[in-house]
Amino acid sequence: MENWKDVATVLSGFSTVVIAGLTLFLWRENRAMRKAGSEPRLIAYYEPHPDGTGGLNIAIANVGTGPARNVCFQFLGSPEDFSRYNLQLDCTLRRGPISMIPQGEKLSLFFAVGHQLFKSKAGEEKPIPPFNIKLEWSTLQSSRKISSIFPLDVSPYAGLPGFVNKPPLIKIVDSLDEVGKQIGALKPLVGKLTHIIETTTLESEWVSKTKGNTEDI
Repeated sequence: MENWKDVATVLSGFSTVVIAGLTLFLWRENRAMRKAGSEPRLIAYYEPHPDGTGGLNIAIANVGTGPARNVCFQFLGSPEDFSRYNLQLDCTLRRGPISMIPQGEKLSLFFAVGHQLFKSKAGEEKPIPPFNIKLEWSTLQSSRKISSIFPLDVSPYAGLPGFVNKPPLIKIVDSLDEVGKQIGALKPLVGKLTHIIETTTLESEWVSKTKGNTEDI
């Protein structure tokens, strides 16, 4: 009988250790799941300007599951390469911190008019060399910096038909051309406006605009 009591005591102690181990494991898993459920993740990529005028933006998007706080970004490339092209964005500065990019939102920066990235200021028919952009951010729960580096290369966009799409307003005007010549007369007026890209910054005292691609739309 005493032997059975000893065995029961050993089994009880062993089960206690197993239960404690399982509890610790579940606690860690739940903690990891809660962390993953509110973990922001930023990515950077090229996107066409929404006006459809040939401008190219650099988008910084939050594809994670929580808001990104204190966002900073910096271009990692040769300053000489950047200076050889007509860029609208100064790539020599480290930007930020931007207070917040919510989950599912993005920050779009006007980088350059598309065709200017494939021809240098000196007239050399060569796309701007690939470069990297470094993103840094933190979560709402922690001030610890998270960073990631993304390569950006404009050369794959060369020669892509339909990359510069007409904005919705022009598509509507095109469809109205079939209704009558009087409505169709609006097309050249709207077409001229779509060649202008807004470039005004917060520091500008005056409204600034830049011409986009000049092909007929």
